[in-house]
Amino acid sequence: MRAKALKKHAGPPQVLPAPEGEFLACKALGPLGGERRAAAFSGGALLLAALILAACGSTPKPADPPRLKAALEAESDGAKRYGRGDYTVAARRFDEAARIYASIDDTPGATRNRLHLARTELALGRAEAALRVLALTESTTDSGLAPGTLLLKAQAQLALARHADAQQSLAAAAGLCAGACPQLASLHLLQARAALADKRALDALTHAETALKLLKDRDEANEAGNAWRLIAAARLAGGDAGGALPAARAALEIDRRLALPEKIARDWLLIGDIQRRSGTDNPAPAYRRALDVANAAGLADIAGIAAQALAELDKAKTNAR
Repeated sequence: MRAKALKKHAGPPQVLPAPEGEFLACKALGPLGGERRAAAFSGGALLLAALILAACGSTPKPADPPRLKAALEAESDGAKRYGRGDYTVAARRFDEAARIYASIDDTPGATRNRLHLARTELALGRAEAALRVLALTESTTDSGLAPGTLLLKAQAQLALARHADAQQSLAAAAGLCAGACPQLASLHLLQARAALADKRALDALTHAETALKLLKDRDEANEAGNAWRLIAAARLAGGDAGGALPAARAALEIDRRLALPEKIARDWLLIGDIQRRSGTDNPAPAYRRALDVANAAGLADIAGIAAQALAELDKAKTNAR
């Protein structure tokens, strides 16, 4: 089914050293005894001196070394750009941050930013590039891939229709994701996608509904939208077009609220497919909405799918005359 559930991390704030003048004041006041200090100042000057002396006892945090500061800034900028949907620049910034962290032997920082980069490559539709980044991540760790990393790997493999490889990655993630695993809902969503790809509609529906239940009391609207979209696709694949339509509209409502162009366009495509299958509504308006959103957002692949669907409808209408 066309509908697919596709597709943040600044470093600590910098603490600047105290102004040089403050240290000079501390040094100047240091040798004075209490009486000499009181004689040296009067009125407001005495209050100012007291405030300065109060600060003299604390040791300021030193500034970060230049390269660490550059890495933190690149990572922070990448996260901001990712949040705004500026994935191309976000990818460059995460790659820059990963390289700087690696150059100062900060393996956790390098690994973290490679994972950011892989996620961004997936958002750009570059699954092969995401897998290359994940392979580099795997080669630089001795502890094996974490569940979240395995899920990114499976997502890339599903995008490339490498279903057997994706099943292996998902099985490995499931083996690590037990109990109160924070990635459990995401695991079920990807298992639903894998089941749909294998034409196992009932399994896909079970996984998607399980994910939605897990997300019920969590602030993860994006994943909830993915779950509703998969529920709709699974119901449609299982022949329940009537049950699929409200699920697809629930996904659309969430994605509109989150202002996610690609997912909005895919929701409209799915609604068009459902209406086309059921034969109860004209699917052309839904396909046109998908086309308009995709064109406005520069999503050429989705625009192509929508345009093709509209052309097929026109052809069928012509042949029926």
